[in-house]
Amino acid sequence: MPMDIQHVFAEKGVEVITIPMNRTVFQPHKSLEHEYDWIFFTSVNAVKYFDFTQLNQQAKILAIGNQTTKTLQELGYSVDFQPKEGFSEGLVEEWLRLVGAKQRVFWPHSFHARRVIYNALVRQEHVVLEQVIYKNEFFPEDQARLKKLIMNETIDYVLFASPSAWTSFSKTIGTFKQLPENFWSQLTIAAIGPVTARVIEKEQHVAIQPDIYDMPHLYERLLMEIDQENDGSL
Repeated sequence: MPMDIQHVFAEKGVEVITIPMNRTVFQPHKSLEHEYDWIFFTSVNAVKYFDFTQLNQQAKILAIGNQTTKTLQELGYSVDFQPKEGFSEGLVEEWLRLVGAKQRVFWPHSFHARRVIYNALVRQEHVVLEQVIYKNEFFPEDQARLKKLIMNETIDYVLFASPSAWTSFSKTIGTFKQLPENFWSQLTIAAIGPVTARVIEKEQHVAIQPDIYDMPHLYERLLMEIDQENDGSL
């Protein structure tokens, strides 16, 4: 979380504790040796780990989310299309309305990426060239920090930015023989968007979700919730 946002939370009497539920790790891979019409960057991490020597200068660039677009622009690359919706289903629907002829799409992504994009484009007879360039891992030291936090502190809110973050959290919770009293009832869960929320809702209730699916709007939505609770307690 950016320091300026942490200061805003601190001014409201909220302590922010950050524990990575997943850290990204580079995945060795072969270079792509094919031409393509589009390249899809579906996360900031995809930009971070991508080998730009593979970039076809004639290809158009698609980016999901404001942060992904910003990261590309900071590297000097123009984004040709950013879907309004910040998740795979929205991307597919909008992009298919945009293009006419069949396209060759290069999609560098994580090891655990959902198959929504690949399956939908292939069904429409587009060619999808994939490259797994990173994976997510829940490091042992982060697991230990989470367990210590749960056993020794009261958690009021928890924010999840991806389905994999919830999976790591949920699996850790599952290792406890006994949780602190009222753990779930006093916990307010926030999810960055509908994909993450759907995964969480299989087990627990999601109380907070922003209208725009990125971290700045998730922070904003949580701050609004805190303000409302504070006003209600006066």
